[in-house]
Order: sequence, then C-alpha cells, then structure tokens
Amino acid sequence: MFSVNTIVRKISLAAFAVLLFAPVSFAQIVEGKPKVIVAPARQTVRAERKNKKKADGSDTIAEKAINVDAKVNISLCVSEGNLKITGWDRNEIRAFIGNGTKVGFKVQQKSRQNNNPVWVMITGSAPTDAKGTGSEECLSGEEIELDVPRGATVNVKGSTGETRIEAVRKAEVKYISGDIILNNIEEGIKALTYQGEVTVGSSGGGIALETSNGNIVAFDVSPSEIGDIFKAKTSGGGITLQQIEHRQTEINSTSGSIKFVGGFQTGGQYDFRTQNGTISLVIPEKSSCKIIALYGYGKFDSAIKLNILTEDNISRAQRIVALMGSGDANVNLTTSSGAIRIKKQ
Repeated sequence: MFSVNTIVRKISLAAFAVLLFAPVSFAQIVEGKPKVIVAPARQTVRAERKNKKKADGSDTIAEKAINVDAKVNISLCVSEGNLKITGWDRNEIRAFIGNGTKVGFKVQQKSRQNNNPVWVMITGSAPTDAKGTGSEECLSGEEIELDVPRGATVNVKGSTGETRIEAVRKAEVKYISGDIILNNIEEGIKALTYQGEVTVGSSGGGIALETSNGNIVAFDVSPSEIGDIFKAKTSGGGITLQQIEHRQTEINSTSGSIKFVGGFQTGGQYDFRTQNGTISLVIPEKSSCKIIALYGYGKFDSAIKLNILTEDNISRAQRIVALMGSGDANVNLTTSSGAIRIKKQ
C-alpha cells in the first residue's frame, strides 16, 4: 500500500502537470480540483504551423540547433512572447520561434576536454561574421520553445510573457511582467517577477522565489545539499506551500496570507511573516517544534494541544511561546493584522 506521503506526492505531481500544460487557476490547484485540458503534442503544433502559413507570408518559422556540453550554461532574453524550455536526453540545444525573430547561437566558451560549447547565448538574430559575433537582440515571437540538455543551467531575462521551464539542472528567471512556472529543477532556482505568479514543483536545491504583485505556490521541494535555503517573498499576494523539506525556510508577505502544509524537519528553522494576512499551518498532530507567535490585530488558535510556556503583551502585540512535542524545530509566526491558526493534517 502507498504511504500518505506517497499519495500526497502523486496528487501534487498530477496537479502540477495540469498547471504546466493548461490554463488552470491557482485556486483550482490549491483546492485540488483542476480542469484537465490536453494540449497537442509539440511536434504536431510545429507541423501544423508550418503547413498553415499566412497567404501574405507574414507567418515565419525560425529553427536552429547546436551540439553542446551536457552541463552547458544557457543565457537568453525575451522581449515579448511565451517561453517554454524543456530538458531532454540529447547534448544539443534546439530553438524554435514561431512568427517572431530569427534565432542565433553565440558561443561564449568551449570545453577544454571535448571542445563542445559550455556557455551559449541564444539571440534574436544569427551571427553576422565567421567569429560568431553580431547583433544580440532579445527573442520574441508567438511561440518560443527550447529543447536543452537535462544538465543545463538556464538564465532567462524577460520583459513580458509567461515562462515555463522543466527538467533542467538549474534555473534563474527574472521578468518585468509574466508568470513563472518551474518543474523538476534539480539543483537550484532563482525566480523573480514584478507582475505575475510564481509556481514551483518537484524541485531541489536552494530556492528563492519573489514577486512584487502576485501569488507564490511551491510544493514537493527539497534541498540538494546541506544548508540549502528555501525563500519566498511577495509584496501583494498570498503564499501557499506544501511538502517543503528544507530545514531553513524564510517566508514573507507584505499583504497576503501564508499557508503551510506538511511537517517540520528536526533542527529546522522556519520563519513565517506577513504584515496583513492570516498564517495557517496544517501539520501532523505529533509534530515536534517550539512555536513563537507574535500577532497584533487578530487571534491565535490551535487544534493541536500545546504546552504554553509564556503568554504576554509586547508593544500592543500578543506574544505566545509554546512547545509541541519535544520542540525539535523552531517556528516563528508573525502577523501585524491577521489570525494565526494551527490545524491537524
């Protein structure tokens, strides 16, 4: 029989798969009732587009490939358009742009062992001379798709559009406006969007997620090395976390609620802070942690029995220190205006 954790993981993966391939709202994912929409295969979409060019010739296709090192570092910028990057089992980058810019590869560095490129910039136009130099425009188009080695590190900067990255080693994404969706990133994530949502699932390593105006959802993530930290920060949105296995976790929301579902790791340090919102913990009844709760306008309640150590007023705020079990993890909960609730998982 499957364990509870196994079932939760499978449900989480199924939910993320729906989000990755269909326009599903965050509320549907959190409630576990996503609407399943099956997307056509990538090659089918490309073939249809090639066969249905506009009569005036305005529909253009740009496609190019280059052999690279298995752990290549890839850099690119996107001025407009939705971007999809997928890891595959070839030591090759293949770029496809529909109805947009041209595409070119600028090799920044090669391996001393096999002379394969280890650092490649993907540009919006082909190199203009034998040395591979020339214009380095950002990519744009109706469809922008990259197939890259699974061991690749991907660095993306963009202006507007949605970014989806799956099955690579590391990813760093920075956008002015657009949603960021990351899945199966093995060894580290940095994701920042000023206007948009951030979603991460089934990933590892140090993780830092930030949005100025949007929600953050993360689940089934774990460290790849001792000391890896999980951070999530939003100025105007909520944060929902499930199955976070990092021992050091820093969660901040200026104006929004925080929801954490899962268990605390022994020796872990967990900080949850919001200025205006509710903090909800849905944890196993036999959790072991020391809780320090600080709240202003709101209340504190727990469905799990606590051993209250101290309870007092500090500068118009209520402060509660309590033990759950033997106190193997430290949990700090702070909200200026909102409730703090602890529920049984």
